[in-house]
Amino acid sequence: MKNMRRPAAVLAALFLGGAVPIQLVTLSFTYSQIVKGESLGPKVIRTAHEFGLPYFLVALVPALILLAFLTVWARREYPDLARRILIGLAAGAVATVALDFFRQAGVLHSWLPGDTPVMFGKMVTGSNNFWTLYPVGLLVHFLNGTSFGLVFAFVWGRRRTRLRTVGWAVAWAVLVDIGMMTLPPMGPMVGPFGVRFAWPELFLLTLAAHVAFGVVLGLLVYQWLPEQDTGMITITE
Repeated sequence: MKNMRRPAAVLAALFLGGAVPIQLVTLSFTYSQIVKGESLGPKVIRTAHEFGLPYFLVALVPALILLAFLTVWARREYPDLARRILIGLAAGAVATVALDFFRQAGVLHSWLPGDTPVMFGKMVTGSNNFWTLYPVGLLVHFLNGTSFGLVFAFVWGRRRTRLRTVGWAVAWAVLVDIGMMTLPPMGPMVGPFGVRFAWPELFLLTLAAHVAFGVVLGLLVYQWLPEQDTGMITITE
């Protein structure tokens, strides 16, 4: 039974800090766009709120609390696991700031169908009050970024060189961009890669934003993770 503690802890961290936060957006809009068949902007967000708020309260908030407890426990039992959690989350958060430089440019030039934190905030809160929805939407937006950072720190980690680490991080970020541009909410809303909205500006904008995310993520993971954390995290004791 003791031999199962580390695998369980690693998988729990990936689930609590990676899968649960990331799926808030995709599951909420899948419910709205695919299950309920909504296609118009405001109706899509209102229907996504029916799924998003319960998921946020029942799944996401408890997952983050459990992740915090797991991290505190891991600092004593498995320091490398705690290190990857904290560095992955921190690197993902800083990389999201780099991504937002391009995202804001897209909002200003109307190359995006909406401001992401506003959309996420309405989805979770159901409110149209900017000062209510925007902080929550911004939190969800950054939670997505931190979660992708955690996944990268676990699955790829620090590579042998800085260039390789950045290269794998960019590849990971581009894969995320492809998913974002083909899956809910963006895919059904604007067509694959934005062909029904602002082509090719939307695609090029999101690609540039995610490449920037990947570059910063790779640089920080290489800088912050020690050499002993090279490669994928070990699951066995």
